[in-house]
Amino acid sequence: MSAYLASYLAIALSIRLLAGYLTIIEIGLLRSIGSLAIASSIVWASGAGRLRSFLPTRLRDDIIRSVLHLVGSLALIWSLSHLPLTLVTTIEFTGPLVAAILLFLTLRRRPGAVPALGLALLAIGIGLLLLKLNAVPNSDIAIAVGAVAVLTTTNLMLAGLAMHRSTLSIVVLMHAIQLPLYLLLWFAVPEQWSPPPQPYRLAFPAPELAVIGGAVLALIVGGFVSQAALANASRHATPLQLCSADTLRVPLITLAAYLVLAELPPMDLLLPGLVVLCGVVVASLPQQAGSRVRQRPADKPGRLPGVSSRSRRPR
Repeated sequence: MSAYLASYLAIALSIRLLAGYLTIIEIGLLRSIGSLAIASSIVWASGAGRLRSFLPTRLRDDIIRSVLHLVGSLALIWSLSHLPLTLVTTIEFTGPLVAAILLFLTLRRRPGAVPALGLALLAIGIGLLLLKLNAVPNSDIAIAVGAVAVLTTTNLMLAGLAMHRSTLSIVVLMHAIQLPLYLLLWFAVPEQWSPPPQPYRLAFPAPELAVIGGAVLALIVGGFVSQAALANASRHATPLQLCSADTLRVPLITLAAYLVLAELPPMDLLLPGLVVLCGVVVASLPQQAGSRVRQRPADKPGRLPGVSSRSRRPR
């Protein structure tokens, strides 16, 4: 999970830097092309004889998850490019709450006492942060909330796919499905819908070019590593633990934004932020094995797309 946190930190900073030069679709397209190139190279190096094992018999769940991930990624890139970083990170903390709601609606699975306490602390902390930020519900905030909800759904679907598929198979198929969609959006969506803050240029001073090149490289490598690490982590944790641990990237992004971009959050957000972190840590604590066994009868009414019964079997 530490590799995932580090890669997501690189992605977030890269998006903030590249937002001044590229549209959100171009940023997503760069990430997709680079990640697909890395994953495909690894597959090719592993031997052509293994290529058949990368194609599942049914692609429905991969297609649904890939399309949802594309939509959520574009919404998140837009949020990181247009909204204050403090507000975006606060909204991203709602991921475990969204996961708990989805698990209850689809699987009738209720969190245990300890995760429920963590979720309660998390909700209180988020409420305090939003009050301090004087956040007024509007379409911009709705996009950020939608991004969190959609990406949390894809994380839950990833947990199901990872139980019976290799990590490389999931990553290659996701980017292979997304790449033509990004290209279609790049050609079809008018540039004036989401233009970069400054006009395109062909020449840059050497220091600026180095920063842009480093941001592109971090975006590409981080895009591949984040999905691979998240797929591996999903094999060793419950979906709620995974989504809770996922939000630990938020304080890292805040710290890096201060050190690299000089974006210091207001000091009066410190106490609510600590309450939120407390809730995240408590919600991601390991659960007793017996708690999963007691939850199994309640898992029958339904399931999330891509979350199979095998993914809910206790280890």
